[in-house]
Amino acid sequence: MPAGLVIYETTHHETLPALLDLASMYFENIAVFLREMTYQNISSIRPEEQWQKTAFFRQAETVSNRAFIREAVQFAGNGRYTHFHISTLDNNLLYFAVELYRLRRRHISLSVQAVQGYRSCQYRSLRDITESLAKMVFHRRIRHYRVFFPRMKDIFLQQFPRTDCHFIPSRFFSGKPNIAKGNTDFLKLVIPGSINPSRRDYAFVAAFIRDYLLEIAAKNAIELVLLGDINTPYGLKLKNEMKAYETDRLRIRYYQGYVSQSEYERQLAAADIIWSPVNINTKSIRGIPERYGISMATGLMADLLFICRPALVPEGFGIPEHYQESLITYDSPSVLAKRLVELINDLDENRSIRIFNALSFFSKENFKKEFEELMAIRR
Repeated sequence: MPAGLVIYETTHHETLPALLDLASMYFENIAVFLREMTYQNISSIRPEEQWQKTAFFRQAETVSNRAFIREAVQFAGNGRYTHFHISTLDNNLLYFAVELYRLRRRHISLSVQAVQGYRSCQYRSLRDITESLAKMVFHRRIRHYRVFFPRMKDIFLQQFPRTDCHFIPSRFFSGKPNIAKGNTDFLKLVIPGSINPSRRDYAFVAAFIRDYLLEIAAKNAIELVLLGDINTPYGLKLKNEMKAYETDRLRIRYYQGYVSQSEYERQLAAADIIWSPVNINTKSIRGIPERYGISMATGLMADLLFICRPALVPEGFGIPEHYQESLITYDSPSVLAKRLVELINDLDENRSIRIFNALSFFSKENFKKEFEELMAIRR
């Protein structure tokens, strides 16, 4: 059994549960370096209770990103640790690349959130140049990668054919059918995620409410939950527009501020239908074109593994195998209205059981081999 694993994660808390579940099966010592917000969001219970082999080191507000990177790398140089995994790479890339040379005898692996963003090298500014130099180092130094969609793996291997790339989901199936509904008087339709127009098409959402959802709600009372912080200039403008559409048959819930992980999971569990109006053609953090479900990850997949609910997504979303029972696509407002009404009329225990059976594939037992190859573990 390998001695130990150090994980560096700053932003994407949703990528950690499956990684820690698998790591606990193979490593005696596990250490995670992460930000306070990431720590708070990993689990609805205390992380040390859920992953008892794992020590969590939280970045203090007074500690710079560079100092925290250096701390994680120095810690990984400890003789008890043989592996170092970068779960998110989003700042100080060149500094990180240089620091990795301290770990020449360690197995290094990386999770990729956006394939084109990781591949692309740009030279428009000094920051672009330094990040491009860093990526060249990473491309040479790292040979073992994790991605979050099967299609991402295909795209990644086209770009980096000499690497070892593995699909491991963000989290594993909860094993809970979640058949019981939340509010029987109002059908609960939940849009999870940040209120960000670059990621989700909220102009489409507002127009759909006005042109179709009001009529649907007249026959089937609906509570629409925007499960993200609306307290931004864009969000408050959107809220003001949507408030004009609220009736006694159509309620809209907003969150003024940060949504805790426990509240996020509570609302998901109470949902009847998930709606993810993502902009299929989007951009990564540096403005590089990506496609959700194809070259870029989305938290929707992890959400659906937490609950057995159907989800509405735009046409073109890369639907992985085993998600066909969960994901229903639309290519226009009228088609979305039709699909929504069909779902409302077909929300029964049988549908939940079909989704449950399909998603049960995503158990940690089915991804042990992928993890062993990601970490180059010989058994």
